[in-house]
Amino acid sequence: MKFKTTIPWILVILLPAVMILAQDTKEPIGMDTCAMCHPDVVESFAKGPHGRAMAARSKATLERACETCHGPAAAHVDNPTTKNINRHPAPAACLSCHSQQSGFMSLTTPAHIRKGVECLDCHVPGHKAPPAKPLLAAEPRVLCATCHRQEAAQFELPFAHREGSKPFECTDCHSLHGTTHQGSLLQAGNGGSCIGCHTEKAGPFIYPHPPREVNGCLDCHQPHGSVNPALLIRHRVSDLCLECHTNVPSFHDLTKKHYRNCQTCHVAVHGSNHDPRLFED
Repeated sequence: MKFKTTIPWILVILLPAVMILAQDTKEPIGMDTCAMCHPDVVESFAKGPHGRAMAARSKATLERACETCHGPAAAHVDNPTTKNINRHPAPAACLSCHSQQSGFMSLTTPAHIRKGVECLDCHVPGHKAPPAKPLLAAEPRVLCATCHRQEAAQFELPFAHREGSKPFECTDCHSLHGTTHQGSLLQAGNGGSCIGCHTEKAGPFIYPHPPREVNGCLDCHQPHGSVNPALLIRHRVSDLCLECHTNVPSFHDLTKKHYRNCQTCHVAVHGSNHDPRLFED
C-alpha cells in the first residue's frame, strides 16, 4: 500500500522532465515553414554565402539553419510575435558550427571576450549580400576603427602602411580567429607579418642585427604609421641606434653630421652575410 501511495508523487516529480523531453523531440521547423512568412529572407539566405556553406556541409544543416540561429520556432509558428523567437542570435548559435573559433578567440583576443564583443558586432548573419567578406558588416579597417581609434588615426600620419591613399586592411597582418601569436599577427617569429611583403629583409643572415632577432621589426619601426620616414620610432637614425649602441668608438664624433647618420657606413641594418659590423655587403 505504501508503494501505491508514492506513485502520484513520483509522477509529479517526473512530469516536468517528461514535458521538456517531449518538447525537445519535436520535429524541427524547416526553412519551408519559415518561408511562408519570410520568403525573401529565406531565399536570400539560401543563395548567400552562409547558406551555400551550410548546404555544402549537408542538406539537413541548411534545413535547420533558421532554428539553429533563432532558437525553437514552434511557438513562433503558432503565434508569430517577436517575443517568442530570438531575433538576434547569441554567440552560442554561431559556435554550434564554428566551435573551433571560441578557443582561438580566448587565446588570441581575450580583450574582445572581456569587452563582450560578439560575433554579430562584426559579422552579418547572411540574410542578404554582406557589405564585405567574409560576412563582415563593413571593411575590416572600418570595423576595427570603432574600438581601435589610435591605430586607425596612425594610418593618417605622413608615413603609413598605405597602398596609395588607401590604408592596408587590418586583416592583412592580423588574424582574430586562427592564431595564438602575440597581437594576433598572422605570422610570428623573426620579422613576423612584415616579411610577407618585405621579403628582402627575411634573411637568414650570417650576421643578423640582434634587435630584430629578439623582438622583431617593432623595436625600430611603428607598424601602423609614423611622423618619421620608414616608419621609424625616432626622427633621427642616430637617436634610434644610440638607444642600444651606447659604447660607440671615441672617433665617432657625434657633433659631426656624417657620424650622426649611422647608415652611411652600416647600411645592412637588417643583417649581413659578410660583415659583423653590418657594413656594405
